[in-house]
Amino acid sequence: MHHLDHTPSDRLLCPVERIQKDKDGKVTTISGGIHYIIKSSYFISNAEDEKPVHLLSLILRNRKEDKIALSGEAYYVYFCSYCPNYYHKECVESPSVFHSSDHPKHPLQLLWIPDMSLEEERDKRCCSCKRGVDALFYYCSICDFALHMACAGNPTSPTIDNPKRHKHTLHYFPRKSGLFCDVCALVDDSDYLYVCLLCDFIVHKRFVYLPYVIKVSRHNHRLTFTPNLPYEEPTVTDCGVCHAKINENYGEYSCTKKGCVYAVHSRCAMQSDVCDGKELEGEPEEVYEDTKMFEEKGDGIIQHQSHPRHQL
Repeated sequence: MHHLDHTPSDRLLCPVERIQKDKDGKVTTISGGIHYIIKSSYFISNAEDEKPVHLLSLILRNRKEDKIALSGEAYYVYFCSYCPNYYHKECVESPSVFHSSDHPKHPLQLLWIPDMSLEEERDKRCCSCKRGVDALFYYCSICDFALHMACAGNPTSPTIDNPKRHKHTLHYFPRKSGLFCDVCALVDDSDYLYVCLLCDFIVHKRFVYLPYVIKVSRHNHRLTFTPNLPYEEPTVTDCGVCHAKINENYGEYSCTKKGCVYAVHSRCAMQSDVCDGKELEGEPEEVYEDTKMFEEKGDGIIQHQSHPRHQL
């Protein structure tokens, strides 16, 4: 447990008290929902010294040591003895306006959602971690860009070096640009983009560290990632998972066994019910991997050894 030496002028406000101060103030509408603009500081002012406010106990606690159950990855948390509640350190110490390197073009405004039960609020996602936003979050209304307060305090790296997958340094590209990812072949402005100007290479952040060799539930052999299908090989026209056409100019996973023509989209391969995401490069193949567990009977129909009575 860590005690902080704050002077009286540095006393921190509980997020609940901070919301109460601004709940009758300026509002903004996003996707039909009402959001309150949080303009006040997270410090208590001298004028409020005599008022009954929620003052944090100024005790910073180690979540792991104290076994505190709180979502997110923040290592330390604050405790409000008045509520009583625990809060992420980043959530307590969040300014009303934040300038983020994740979104350098515009400042982000701290907002409060009074009704998290609305469907449009449940669907709003943090652009960094892709989880749903909390009642308090940062937002750019111009770009529809949202960040958890905890994620705002942990900005994405401006560069990524992963020479095993790409020989040059990748640079974060902060704008929503409508660019196709060279790995998944999709435009997805909800995910961060990294680019290599030397190679004209663009990749979503979630695909930077894809495994090179994987095993999927839909095929008998291991699959290897390739940036594009070689033209001298037999062309695979359909994905083995979604059955949509594969664009040979973008990345995919394909079977390298002689005489076996099978490939899947990178995005389809990473679905949780298709692959566990484990890197198998350099790992010896198990004998059972060459044992086919099912027989294909038609388009999307199989006869599985574990269920011999009926086709699936």
